[in-house]
Amino acid sequence: MGLNINIEKIKESLLKQGLRFSFKTASGLPLPFPVLRGAMEIGATIFRPRTDVLIKKIKLKDAATQNIVKAEVATPPTRPQGVLLHCHGGAFFAGSSRTHRALSTEMAARAQVIVYMLDYRRVPEHPYPAALDDVKTVYQHLLSDGWRPDQIFLGGDSGGCALALALAIQLRDTQQLLPAGMVMISPYVDMTLSSVSVRANVKRDPMLKSLALKRGGDGYRGKLNADDPRISPLFADLKGLPPLLIQAGSEEILLGDARNLASRAEASGVETTLNVYENMWHNFQMFNLLIQKADDALDEIGQFIQGKLV
Repeated sequence: MGLNINIEKIKESLLKQGLRFSFKTASGLPLPFPVLRGAMEIGATIFRPRTDVLIKKIKLKDAATQNIVKAEVATPPTRPQGVLLHCHGGAFFAGSSRTHRALSTEMAARAQVIVYMLDYRRVPEHPYPAALDDVKTVYQHLLSDGWRPDQIFLGGDSGGCALALALAIQLRDTQQLLPAGMVMISPYVDMTLSSVSVRANVKRDPMLKSLALKRGGDGYRGKLNADDPRISPLFADLKGLPPLLIQAGSEEILLGDARNLASRAEASGVETTLNVYENMWHNFQMFNLLIQKADDALDEIGQFIQGKLV
C-alpha cells in the first residue's frame, strides 16, 4: 500500500515538472494565438482515446443564421441513457474536439451517455456571443433530435465552463426546460481574474499563468466589461439552475473560481457538489492513464451523471 502511494506521488511530481517546463512556460509568453493553438494540438497527442467508444464527426446548421457548427460525437459501447454537451477548454482561443477527444471517450464510457464535443468559434476572430451561439445551436439540435431536457447534461472545462453556465442561465431566463445537471471541470468563470488563488497559487500551479487566461478572456468579452455576467457567469443570478458538480485541483490558479462558484450556487439554493483534489492541477482529469486521482475524478463524473438519470 505504501509503495503504491509513493509511486503515485512520484508520477504526480514528474508530471508537474513536465507541465512547468512545457505548458506553463508557453502560457506566460505573448505568443501569437495560432502558435499557442498549434502547440496545444501537438501536446494533446499524448492523450489516447478509448478504443471501445465510437467517434463520429458531424456538422450542424443554425437555421436562423445559417452558421455551421462542427462537433465530434462519442458514443459508448453500452446503450446510452442520455447525452452530455461539453464545451472544451483553451481560454476561448485554443482547444478543439481533437485535443479533448480522449476526455470525450472517457466521459462517454463512464457515464454511459453520448458526448458532443463541439468546435465552437474561437477568439480573437469570433468574440462574444459567437461561441455561446454555437453551443445554443447544438443544444437545440439535441432537443429536436428527440432528447428530453432531463436526459441532457451540460459540461465544460476551463473557459468552456463559462459557455455551459451562460447557456443554462439563458435557458432559465427564457423559461425553457433546463438540463438534468452540469459538470464543471476547473472552471474559468470570472474574466476579472480577481480571485485570491490567481495570486496565491501563482507558484504552486504547474500548468497555467494568468496571462493566457487574460488574453483569452479579453478576446472573448470584446467590448463588454470583464465583470459583465454574460461574460463572467460567476456574477450572474444562479437561482434555479440544475445540480452542479464542480471539480478542481488544489494547486491551480483557478481554484478560487471553483470555490466561489460553489459558494454562490449553494447560496442561491442550487444543489452543488465541489470536490477539490489535493496536489492536482488544471484539467488533471485528462491524465487518467497516468495518475489515479484523474481516474477517480472521471468516475465521479460518471456517477454524478448516472445518479441524475435514474
